[in-house]
Amino acid sequence: MHVGPVDIYEEVLYAGLKNNVGFTSEEFVNVFRDSLKGLRYLFQVDDTYQPFIIPGGGTSAMESVTSFLTKGDKILVVSNGVFGDRWINIFKKYPVEVDYLKAEAGDYVSIDSVKEKVKQKHYKLITFTHVETSTGVRHPIKESVKEIKDYVDIVVVDGVSSVGAEEVKAKDWDVDIYLTASQKAIGAPPGLGLLVISENAMKHLREDNIAGYYLDLKNWLPVMRSMEEGKAAYFSTLPVHTVFMLNEALKLIQDEGIENRVKRHEKVAGAIRTGIEGMGLEIVAKRPEAYSNTVTGVMLRKAKAQDVLSEIVKEGVEIAPGVHPSLQGKYVRIGHMGWVTPNDAIITISALERTLKRLGEDIRVGEGVRAAQSYLT
Repeated sequence: MHVGPVDIYEEVLYAGLKNNVGFTSEEFVNVFRDSLKGLRYLFQVDDTYQPFIIPGGGTSAMESVTSFLTKGDKILVVSNGVFGDRWINIFKKYPVEVDYLKAEAGDYVSIDSVKEKVKQKHYKLITFTHVETSTGVRHPIKESVKEIKDYVDIVVVDGVSSVGAEEVKAKDWDVDIYLTASQKAIGAPPGLGLLVISENAMKHLREDNIAGYYLDLKNWLPVMRSMEEGKAAYFSTLPVHTVFMLNEALKLIQDEGIENRVKRHEKVAGAIRTGIEGMGLEIVAKRPEAYSNTVTGVMLRKAKAQDVLSEIVKEGVEIAPGVHPSLQGKYVRIGHMGWVTPNDAIITISALERTLKRLGEDIRVGEGVRAAQSYLT
């Protein structure tokens, strides 16, 4: 129950169990083409959006956004935590002007604050984080974009910890760039950065952009377009076997249905949070509307976070450390994304109860499991 990489279905792993497959072979080209189409389904976009599959992961997808910027552009980063701050750290490496709005741990930047900021200055690009992995806070993307879209050129959403588990409608919400990674709610191994990009954003993909070489999407664009037409193309070697596994994961997502998948995640997440509250602990996210389907932060009162992490492994469950600086050592995170089931929720709450009791945490033993069972039934 880590926050990613997540457990992987055997079928997904088996898809990559191949000997060497040429990256210009018909077999790989067909799989890559299907994966690009699968991304359109995943992000809920049509052919007006250009999908990209690039090597790396969430951070490579994030940094590739510099492909749409030129020297001196103004950027606004809306940060709800550690991974929202990553945008700041990325853009500070480039010749652009970066402003930012930050939320307290467990909360998100209000829509009014964002709207006020973009009305004061014209920004070429604005970034949001759909689910802040460090706290489990979900930002209201649909509502935020609706309020600020007329004031900025390009809207970017980091969906690394949301896509595949939260409602995502990139086209309907008028998001220009939505990105994620292969190893989170999609349920494939790490190694790929995934993006879909609107026609509006693609107009800003210029030769004089400030991106480096490897992550310049202008270099990857001919590969994407050629592969989707069923013709081999090359810029740099892609992680072939990881693409095979991604494609299988995307097929399974389509078989389940994206709406059903979101509901399953919502159900598992709800059971875990109900169980946490049932045993008497608090959740890092301050408001129910900010609870995510993928990550839940759990505040501790007496037990040390590191002790909880090492002890719960003995119960057969792995969870994640808290990484937000202002809450360091005071909380742990439970990841519930990918191929999780209600049974995983019950096992996790049960193991957490036993672990915390041994460590002297003042909890209501058994009430967490009872609450989670009641929620599920």
